[in-house]
Amino acid sequence: MATPTVLYFGRDLFLSGPIRQAAMTSGWSFRQAEPTVPVPSDTGDPLVAVFDLGSLKEDVFPLTQAIRQHHGKTVVVGISFHTDTESHERGKKAGLDRIIHRSRLGPEFKAVLDEALPAS
Repeated sequence: MATPTVLYFGRDLFLSGPIRQAAMTSGWSFRQAEPTVPVPSDTGDPLVAVFDLGSLKEDVFPLTQAIRQHHGKTVVVGISFHTDTESHERGKKAGLDRIIHRSRLGPEFKAVLDEALPAS
């Protein structure tokens, strides 16, 4: 099996660092993409797509749709401040699988990665 990938859509370095670290320590590759970059085609490998809900605003909707159309084994995660109810609601409407508060990013994101890997 090829290496599964975490694909982070956002510009916040305070988010990309912990996400990258969790990916690397869990055996995942990490890529960061701008919301304007086309979604890569499905390789058949697990993909966890991570969205910074606070900065992407309405970009979350088309990106989520594109990922759902082009990837079979995908978990879509949004990251937001626990007080940002607007972003939380936007993430729910976009159909994200999980929304993680920034303060809980470390342990909860690691759990998402562990759950996303198929049993060997």
